[in-house]
Amino acid sequence: MKKILLLCVFFAYVQVGYGQWKKEWAVGYALAIPQGMMNQTINQGHGVTTDFYFLTPNKRFALGADLNYSIYGFDQSRQQYSFPDGSTADMDVNVTNSFLNGMFSARYNLMKDKILIPYIGIKGGYSRFRTNLNIYDPDDFDSCEPVDKDILLTDGSWVYSLGGGLSYDLSSLFKKVRPDFLFLNLSAYYTQGGEVNYMNSDAPHANHTGSASRSHDLEASFINTQTQVIHKHHVGNVYTDALKMMDFRFSIAIRSF
Repeated sequence: MKKILLLCVFFAYVQVGYGQWKKEWAVGYALAIPQGMMNQTINQGHGVTTDFYFLTPNKRFALGADLNYSIYGFDQSRQQYSFPDGSTADMDVNVTNSFLNGMFSARYNLMKDKILIPYIGIKGGYSRFRTNLNIYDPDDFDSCEPVDKDILLTDGSWVYSLGGGLSYDLSSLFKKVRPDFLFLNLSAYYTQGGEVNYMNSDAPHANHTGSASRSHDLEASFINTQTQVIHKHHVGNVYTDALKMMDFRFSIAIRSF
């Protein structure tokens, strides 16, 4: 009976302590700058990021997770497309190169209850690279649905990030905003992982076709309307490198009462 009572007291203490933790939501812009060999074969990535944190009662530690989707390359061309019924038409062929990062995160605030709060952090999770092929009818202005679509390439790697940033309390700028509620966050993290297969962003005119990390080409099949001969259209070069990036973020965060 005594053990059960102690267990109930423990869970009650944990519940009360958890109730004192604040919640923080943030959404913003992410800039990914490839490093190492990746810097030679793909361009910068631009995307959106969202994160959620639990902030301890003393406001020193924050634990949570974030999600980041970025596009690092896009190529569009006009090609003859063959439909299942045998008809053909000019179609816009779009190739999009992107990656999605899902990571657990821990953050330590070097100060608290200040207008400007510097912090350091560590993250760990998974990064998924993907190349999508979407075919659109250029004469169809009423629908954004593709005529056809395919995933040309997908690969991923476990990753970790180290970095830090600054959190600025916007109550100093907006008098109607209460302190410790609305923040502007600026951060910089270095991300590293294992080897991934990814497509270059400037297809089909790659500047580094002779790179040692180049593994193979990506092609899509199209048909010539005059000769009915199916031909291969080069959509990009595939590379294999260790994942290395600098990650810069600009976001707006809201904390719970």
